[in-house]
Amino acid sequence: MTVEEFEADISVRGDELWVLPRGDLDIAGAPELEETLSLALASDAKEIVIDLRGLEFVDSTGLRTLVQAPQAEGGERISFVAGNDHVHGVFRIAGLLDELTFRPGT
Repeated sequence: MTVEEFEADISVRGDELWVLPRGDLDIAGAPELEETLSLALASDAKEIVIDLRGLEFVDSTGLRTLVQAPQAEGGERISFVAGNDHVHGVFRIAGLLDELTFRPGT
């Protein structure tokens, strides 16, 4: 099994701010994602989209980090683009699919 190094970028698309995590989101990558999400939440973007399609793997620490952002915002302006089957399955197993807003990627 190859470990994919984690990175997180921000992209402005119109009045939306997209958070683009890539690689393996685990305990090692969570601090970088927390920092990126903090920057996104501090912005005045109308909507923040967390695009999970670049993730190869998410563990419980990564999931907690992803879920904290909508909880901090009250879920008002945060949505997700579903990732691969493994990543989406983590959200399904945790019972979060109905708790979070998922949208199609563009």
